[in-house]
Amino acid sequence: MASSSPMLVLPPELLLRISSYLTTVELGYFRRTCKHVETVLFDSFSKEFFTKRQFMIEHPSLQALVDISNHPTLSRRLVEVIISTDALDFHSNPFGERGPKAFYEAGYVTRELLLHTGQARDMLVEAFSKLPNLRTVGLRDYSGKGRERDGETALWRSWGWTWSGYDEEVPHSFDPRLSPVPILPMIMHSLGLALAKPSNIEVFLRKRPKLTPEAFNILDGYMSTATRPVLAALRTLMLHISNGNGDMLLGQDGNVMTQRPIKRLLQHTTALEVLRLNFEPHEGFAHEILRWLGEPVSTASQTIDGPTAHVPPLSLPNLRNLDLGMLDTDSTTLVKVLAKFDLTSINLWKVRLRHTGFADGSASDTSPWAIFLEILANTLQSSTRLRRFSLGYAYQPSSTSANVMQREMEKTVFFALNGDPSDKCRSNMEGKVSYQAGYGSNVKQWLRDVAARTGTPEDKPVVLIGDAEDDSEDDSEDDSEDDEDDEDDEDDEDDEEDDDEESEDGGDDEMEEEDLQ
Repeated sequence: MASSSPMLVLPPELLLRISSYLTTVELGYFRRTCKHVETVLFDSFSKEFFTKRQFMIEHPSLQALVDISNHPTLSRRLVEVIISTDALDFHSNPFGERGPKAFYEAGYVTRELLLHTGQARDMLVEAFSKLPNLRTVGLRDYSGKGRERDGETALWRSWGWTWSGYDEEVPHSFDPRLSPVPILPMIMHSLGLALAKPSNIEVFLRKRPKLTPEAFNILDGYMSTATRPVLAALRTLMLHISNGNGDMLLGQDGNVMTQRPIKRLLQHTTALEVLRLNFEPHEGFAHEILRWLGEPVSTASQTIDGPTAHVPPLSLPNLRNLDLGMLDTDSTTLVKVLAKFDLTSINLWKVRLRHTGFADGSASDTSPWAIFLEILANTLQSSTRLRRFSLGYAYQPSSTSANVMQREMEKTVFFALNGDPSDKCRSNMEGKVSYQAGYGSNVKQWLRDVAARTGTPEDKPVVLIGDAEDDSEDDSEDDSEDDEDDEDDEDDEDDEEDDDEESEDGGDDEMEEEDLQ
């Protein structure tokens, strides 16, 4: 009689502990040692690698998503699906060991064929319709950090990335990726056709292009009936928007039809609780959207289904968290937006305030941020439920005559968190400030205190590091959402794709998946 394997007598806790020290490839080998080990590790394995996954608009990647959705157990584990703008590029060196020949021999079709025939949408529909616990669908253009199992520098790449033959250790001049503009409408339409209603749609874009107005034109034509229920069910919406034409002056976006798609989309998110809007610096598009957001809601009809360019003011009765980033506006507009909704959390990131906006005769040498904070404190109701407020990497024009939105005419704003606010040169000044409600605290008084402690580089001879982040490429130019996104990626073990599991599903990619926020 054959003796039993020593693995059978090891306690499950020890097997789990051993597995925590293994790389993705090693974990796959360990799980295949025997059925007992595979059974013991399956729960933690599925939680780590199949709670959140990232995929590309490529045949092998989308097929993996469909396969997961057809798995009786893993389909229930998957709660967050990220669609990446990553793209395979067999026309650039290196081709990799497999190359295009193996790609076609495996029965895969090209990305162009997937998109042009509608097969990509059909595969998404099939997958979304079979994920009963799907809560979040995202769109990204970067690979996230936090893949700790495979080293501190390991990234989460999209499922199927190894087909590209791309080696992270070798410098490359190419970085193939798709535009996110047509991908978002396809995702929304697919969710609608699948009758899926995730509570969260999250878009994080660090590179260009961003989402332009045509990405939101989903409420007319064949997509309208399917997408409206998806929008109505959303609780969280995070977007990164650009007008796409590079306007540099406020008010230059005179064509209100350009703003209409995003306004109409927001009008249909009636259950929204969390809204995050990141724009592109030095574009007037954001200012016009904010002006509309701050308009008071009238009692008139809110119907917006006609061809008119006018969209009634937005009413979001459930909105509690509002994050705004990477935009240029004035104090009046910003105060109207923040005071309109019954918010519990406000986050302003890399916002540039103009000197104009108030007709109260404020001194020209007063920082518009100091004016803004003081006016906001006076505007908020005494019964406000605001419990969190954060402000970081704020900017203002270098002078009252420098309201043109150009980087070389900006000043970084700092906050003297301690010391004598009247002597900012000797105070500890930082580029970020935040408030968290506590016993005995008062947000209105806190805003007034910060207003008195607001200064510019003239007040602080030493330039802080914070502003350097803005000069980096889009990759490092993380807005508030991107920063939080990386934190989530590190916390979520589910993003990890593992070779082991892929071998189970018939794929042999190394786990190289997403980085989700």
